[in-house]
Amino acid sequence: MIQPQIGEQLVGAYLRIVDDCDLVSYNQRSKEAGQQMELDVLGVGTVNGNQTVYGCEVVTHIDGLHYNGTPDTDEWAAYGNEDYQYTLQHLQEKFKQDYTLLTNVFDRADTFTLQFWSPVVPQGYLTDGLAELQRRFEADHNVAIDLVINGEYADRVKHLRQEASATQKSYDEPAFRFLQILEHLRDD
Repeated sequence: MIQPQIGEQLVGAYLRIVDDCDLVSYNQRSKEAGQQMELDVLGVGTVNGNQTVYGCEVVTHIDGLHYNGTPDTDEWAAYGNEDYQYTLQHLQEKFKQDYTLLTNVFDRADTFTLQFWSPVVPQGYLTDGLAELQRRFEADHNVAIDLVINGEYADRVKHLRQEASATQKSYDEPAFRFLQILEHLRDD
């Protein structure tokens, strides 16, 4: 099993503590031969008998979101340099794979929510491109992608810190436990 990265653990803690998911799992891979699909964080929650499945892509590049490569198509040519175009193309493919994996495995779920978590995304071409990716994906698949980037990412981590300061209960989420320790430090 691949050990989840700290950014993934923060997202998993948010899903468990704030979104009240019953199940949180990390680095899920498709069992289909030849498929390299991997989902960073999976969350499953049930409220009033309705099952919601969360599929989260997490990119914790603190120097800014970017993947290096050359795009295969010019689909994203309007969105800056080739690294931005490649990043958008790469993320689009990841979301298609995530959606396929989730809808195949959880074919009876009531709601699917895809999320993209990244603390530092440059404003401009990349944020505009992500908004366009979000719009296209919703139109094509009838599933929205929640962009948890920049200020929204910071707000959710602050919310998680507030939850950590308000409880001493263990949730078996390492990132949340770390926040609890920090929030309960004593100076005396």
